[in-house]
Amino acid sequence: NIAKVVKNHNDNTGSVYFDRSNEFGEFLIGLENRSSGVEISTKLSKPGGNMVIMANALGKLGIKTDCIGTFGLPEILPVFRTMSGNCSLITIGETITATALEFNDSKVIMFDPGPYNELTWKGIKEILGIERILKLFSGKQLVSFLNWSEIEHTSQIWEGIIEEILPYIPKTASKPYFFTDFADCSRRSEKEIQSAIALLGRFRDYFKVTISLNRNEAKLIAMALGVSTDCSDEQFIRSLFSSANSDIVCIHRTEDALAFDGHEFERYGTFFCSDPKILTGGGDNFNAGICYSMLRKFDLFQSLIVANAVSGFYVRTATSPDVNSLIDFLKQNI
Repeated sequence: NIAKVVKNHNDNTGSVYFDRSNEFGEFLIGLENRSSGVEISTKLSKPGGNMVIMANALGKLGIKTDCIGTFGLPEILPVFRTMSGNCSLITIGETITATALEFNDSKVIMFDPGPYNELTWKGIKEILGIERILKLFSGKQLVSFLNWSEIEHTSQIWEGIIEEILPYIPKTASKPYFFTDFADCSRRSEKEIQSAIALLGRFRDYFKVTISLNRNEAKLIAMALGVSTDCSDEQFIRSLFSSANSDIVCIHRTEDALAFDGHEFERYGTFFCSDPKILTGGGDNFNAGICYSMLRKFDLFQSLIVANAVSGFYVRTATSPDVNSLIDFLKQNI
């Protein structure tokens, strides 16, 4: 659910919302030693989650995508059937619900991970079977693992795939792509982050690895890896690249996006929207744009343009673009 937090009611204009997250934070601080109720107004209900939003965006762009996730058990829940027809859904667990409190400057997502914490490599093997997992990985141009931070046993799952699946996948002339977005790492320890980054190095034996981070995630991972944040953007991403066990590092921010591949540093401004229809999922659509660009063999600079455009279209319309809509958006905004 996408919701706004109600500040008060006005006889003329109806509900007045908290515009900025710090304003809502100050309101909560002011409630110390008092009880209170907080009213929220749900603006939109839709399928969500990093993988769901990104896969749907890729599907809208014409990319056939196998989606392995928590779509419900024993049957896939009907809400997920609204995803792009290019998405083939494979469920491995019960789903969860979340509420995103959106402000003009940020969002706060509230959720109970519940079934996420029950996902293990052993359990996934029992549900899908090794042979099916091998088939799902075979012949793919791109493999993506998302939401490392919020799934308790992700690193164990990654290790299982590295040890029991990848060595048995037929190799191709060129390495396929691997894409990951760790999501908000603030609840993970530095040791856990370091271990996950080390696993990316093992994935590089089989893939060309890209990691995509928002501003906060980049800072948290840099701190865990001992990378200084007190430097220019280019110095920062170069230093992060040297420790991140990745072939490409992307950082997407409100005002721009950065990328470095060991050779070229690129930056491109976002298609900023002062009155977004939605914020939740903007980063996932950026990620879809990066993956689409990699599959289309765009260069790093072109990839940032496309990724920012996919995200820019999404936050304006609350829907992901197809290729024609993306082209029209670029024509109108460049």
